Amino acid sequence: MKKITVYSLVVGLLLFPVAVALAQGKGTGARTSGFHQQQRQERQAFQKQEGQERKDLRESLQGKTSEEKQAAIKEFHAEQSQERKAFNQQQHQENMNFLKQRLANNPKLTDAQKEELSNLFENQYKKNVSFRNTQHSENVAFFEQVANNPNMTQEQRKKAIRAHFQEQKTENKEKR
Repeated sequence: MKKITVYSLVVGLLLFPVAVALAQGKGTGARTSGFHQQQRQERQAFQKQEGQERKDLRESLQGKTSEEKQAAIKEFHAEQSQERKAFNQQQHQENMNFLKQRLANNPKLTDAQKEELSNLFENQYKKNVSFRNTQHSENVAFFEQVANNPNMTQEQRKKAIRAHFQEQKTENKEKR
């Protein structure tokens, strides 16, 4: 709940300059640039908040048993994943609203073309969400496998995790 309040305040503070620019009647390019800049700032603020939460978690785990740490980390990651999904959905909805507004104001396109563009962006978003969900499921399964493997040392676990993320990084580049 506290996070939602913080995000709402950040969004409000970031939307104010965009609203002022729109009220002053700046051109379309300025509105588009302002909108995307505002979204970028929101993402950066969200990521910074996530980083702080991870740091706070690490500090709170000091002195706990291995089982307690694993349970807390698992719960934390599930919660953070849900928050990230909600944030991404919110940003997507803002993007779609902005796109539809821009398309509605474009007299050069037919209604069919506008609908086609809107559907294209929506379908791309759904494919990306599906890809992220698949990756998340793979990550959770991989981490559980590594964590529950008694034959691995801590150093071997770290190497396996690094290799997994390096492989995923390549996969992400191919996806884009």
